Amino acid sequence: MSGCLSINRSLWKTSAAWMGPIFQTTNLMFGLGFAIGPQVAKPFLGYYDIVTGNYTFDADLNTTVAAPTADDYEGIQPVQVAYLVVGAMNILMAVVLMLTSAWFGVSTDRCNSVRDVVFQEADGNDDTELIPDEQDAPAKSLSELLESDPKPKQLEPCSRPGCVLVTLIFLAFFMNSGRSILYLGLLYTYLYEYLGWSVGASTFLLTMFHLVRFLVGVIVVPVARWVSPTKLVVFDLASLLLSSTLMLVALEEQAECGILTTVGVMVASLGDSNILPTLITLAEESIHVIAPVMSLFIAAYGVSLMVVGPIAGVLLNSTVESYPALLLALVVACILVLAVYFGIVRWLKSSGHWPQ
Repeated sequence: MSGCLSINRSLWKTSAAWMGPIFQTTNLMFGLGFAIGPQVAKPFLGYYDIVTGNYTFDADLNTTVAAPTADDYEGIQPVQVAYLVVGAMNILMAVVLMLTSAWFGVSTDRCNSVRDVVFQEADGNDDTELIPDEQDAPAKSLSELLESDPKPKQLEPCSRPGCVLVTLIFLAFFMNSGRSILYLGLLYTYLYEYLGWSVGASTFLLTMFHLVRFLVGVIVVPVARWVSPTKLVVFDLASLLLSSTLMLVALEEQAECGILTTVGVMVASLGDSNILPTLITLAEESIHVIAPVMSLFIAAYGVSLMVVGPIAGVLLNSTVESYPALLLALVVACILVLAVYFGIVRWLKSSGHWPQ
């Protein structure tokens, strides 16, 4: 998804009014796939085939299990089938994108061979067509577009204040990516393994979470053209803060645990539906989000996946309260980082250090 956002940013960067809706549409399709995923995997969950072996017991009642032999192998497991199905869907999507890219290159006479499609290099002048305002507009260099662009001036990312703002957005992206991973990767485990929900109830709530994300994303796509990313971020963070608080309180209220957890997950879907692309459009208002800057944001997602995911798994294995507590901590940390970001931007503009 991050790579698709980067590509769309390069294609639509000369049409500031359309960049927000395009980002939200990309995120919308990503959410639709996640909404379908739990139902695709549901038939393969809840089955445990235990391999039989030779069991021996000692006087202290400790159990020793012999290593399984080739005769014990009972074929592919249901959960492996689920992974194969999802993997096949990913490969199919990659093939579709490659064919689309090849067709676009050949139809525009930019690529006439497989070598051109695979190894084409970016234009050194960072030229791009004006999309969608001028269908046949000639390519313009980035410097020409910036000179003719009526929107407020932006900071250069290599400047000192630009580096500070890029770092803050990187941290916000990292924290929100980690929080998103907790919902996408651990929510089912949290509900099924630690709260004791059934497979049907867990997958249903997970599906509803992604379905609401999709529906809210449908609304945000047109709204993003007229509502500033600052207002969207404030709404998203408020929703996520309320959600994580409800889920944490649910563990203390055993009688209302199911209701509060359900409400918390549904409220989280409101903010989680658009916050990552909104952070990019927020950065675009203040900084030139050139390719290296965009790559930093994409790297933040990957680093968060490698860092937050394992830490959350270890903590959840220790105590069930760690799941909503970590969600709350990530949201609060993101709020503090963005508060510093907005404070620096306001100070730069009021003190005359902003580019004129």
